[in-house]
Parts: sequence; C-alpha cells; structure tokens
Amino acid sequence: MESDGTASTPASIASAALAAAARASAQEGAPASSEPRAIPSRGKALLLSLALPGAGELLLGSKGRATGFFIAEGAIWTHFAWYTVAGNLRKDDYIEQAQLNAGVGTDSEDDEYWRLVGQYETSNGSGPEAYEEELRREARDLYPSDPAAQDAWVAERLPAGERAWSWTDADLHQSYRDTRERSRRAFDRAKYSFAAAILNRIVSVIDTQMLHRKMSREARGANGGGALRLSADASPNGSGRLVLSRTF
Repeated sequence: MESDGTASTPASIASAALAAAARASAQEGAPASSEPRAIPSRGKALLLSLALPGAGELLLGSKGRATGFFIAEGAIWTHFAWYTVAGNLRKDDYIEQAQLNAGVGTDSEDDEYWRLVGQYETSNGSGPEAYEEELRREARDLYPSDPAAQDAWVAERLPAGERAWSWTDADLHQSYRDTRERSRRAFDRAKYSFAAAILNRIVSVIDTQMLHRKMSREARGANGGGALRLSADASPNGSGRLVLSRTF
C-alpha cells in the first residue's frame, strides 16, 4: 500500500490525542466570560451618595445597604413634611385666635408682629401691658429733650388700623401664646431634618468609599491568583506529556 507521505507515528497520534483532550478539558471548565466585573468609578459613587444616599451603594451592587439608606432618607423627609404642615396649621390657628379675640384685621404680618401680639395685651395706650408704652420709653431715650421727635418716632412704629390689637380676655391671650409656642416648636423640629439629611449623606459617602475599597482589594486578589493552562507537548523520541502551567 502506498503512503501519502505523511505517515502517522504512534508518538504523533498520542500527542494529537493529548492535545485534543487538553482543549476539551479547558473548554469544559472555562467560565462563560473570563473578563472580570468592572468596578464603577469611586467619584461617581460619591456624587450619587451626595445626591441621594443609597444611590452610590446601589451603583456598586450592594442593594441591601442601599435600601437602608433609602429608608432613612424617606423617613427624614417625612419628618420634615409632617412638622412643617403641623407648624403651618398651628400658625393659622393662632392668627385666627388673634383675629377673633384681639381685633386683629390682618393675616400677612411677619413673625415679629405676631410675637408682639403675644407679648403685649394691647397695642395702644399706657401701662406695662401696652406696646405703645414701650415705644414711648425708647423714644424718650433717643430724644430726651424733643417731645415732637418722640411723638413722630412712636407714630412711625405704632401699629394702627387693622394692625392694632387689644385682647379681651387674659386666658384667651395665654391660649394664643401657647398655640404660637407649639407652632414654633414644630418648625424647629422640621429644621432638624436638614441636619439629619446632611448626616445621612456623610455616612453614605463614607460607606461607598469603604465598599469601593473592598471591591478593589477583592479584584486585585482575584487577578493576582493567575490562571491555569493545560497543554500537550510531544518530544522527537515519540513520547508525549501534558503541561499544567499558571500565568500571572
């Protein structure tokens, strides 16, 4: 029988078989993708945490930690909304009390005006319970020898018309002060929400940076371990061998 010029030796056949087995083994044990998971940017995670605590953790794949920050942020702004509404409702209440029981005809004055309504029993008149008496005392200190200037200074600052007031009952006056104090406390509690929101962001930023550092260490450790490679080798004397190597 004629040969085709490429006769196969037992060594070459063995080498080919070993190589095929090595390739099959490598393909069978190889993962679907050898590319490591990309770690999101540290800066992007930081910015997301500043904008919305938990968003940075979510970007880094930590859904459980993100949920905790989302819940905290929701609670903070629920607290803010609750006490802001409560403060406004009580403000409307004490303004209505002043209109009904002290003859106030306005509802759009600043906070200093409503404080004076609570402090003094009446806006006009004399005596320690009258706001006009306080104004005249200040005017005498400013213009001790000029009565005309004193009168002009008082007239410029004394509430008149719909801004004037006079409480009809001491208990009603006290009720006004109590309601106003409750409104003030509610607004103060609403302000605490801003401090809590800032703190939540600081904690989230620190958490994302720690999480990012941990992921970076794990990625370096995984890459540092190297990869195994199985190959076949044939020698000229007809023997064959399998070679297992590690790449770094």
